[in-house]
Amino acid sequence: MSEPADAQNDFDEIESAVMESPRGRWFLAEFARRARAADTDRLLEAIERRGDADERAKSAADIDALYRDLEDMRRSIVETQQNLAATKPREGFILRPVDPAQDAEAIAASAERATLDILAAVERLQEIGEQLRRKGADGDLCDEIETHARGIFMAASFQDITGQRTTKLVAGLRYLEQRLNAMLAHERGKTIRAAD
Repeated sequence: MSEPADAQNDFDEIESAVMESPRGRWFLAEFARRARAADTDRLLEAIERRGDADERAKSAADIDALYRDLEDMRRSIVETQQNLAATKPREGFILRPVDPAQDAEAIAASAERATLDILAAVERLQEIGEQLRRKGADGDLCDEIETHARGIFMAASFQDITGQRTTKLVAGLRYLEQRLNAMLAHERGKTIRAAD
């Protein structure tokens, strides 16, 4: 928008009058410097406000992404626990019935009981092999029974270690699930409070 010609002429005359003295020239230079500084300060404040708003928006987006990731992890843990609970012994090989509704801890306990049952059966096989040897049975056959009994014992020991690891895995999953549920509940509470 252009200024009226009279206003421009008035400005030019005043500027010329002030510019005639050194003090007037200093005043105009100082006035221009201060005006630029004030404009610069206002501009920097506006940029900072915009940056703060952008940072809050980015932070909110990051929190939303973290929330979705936590929810995905929680669902994955629940699914893993359900898959563990649904694991059944092979058909025709049931030492103890496993109900698919049992949780993972019960399955780990069942594996431990199965290991103990296997070890008891192996000890009995070894006793039978010794009894047969004392009664004069074929020594090679008694040695073969002993060899197989040792093999079953070693496999059962491995199964026992696997069961212990499974128990620790289940405990870790339960801990993670509890922590994730607590974090998600906290975030849901914050979201609900913010919406109110």
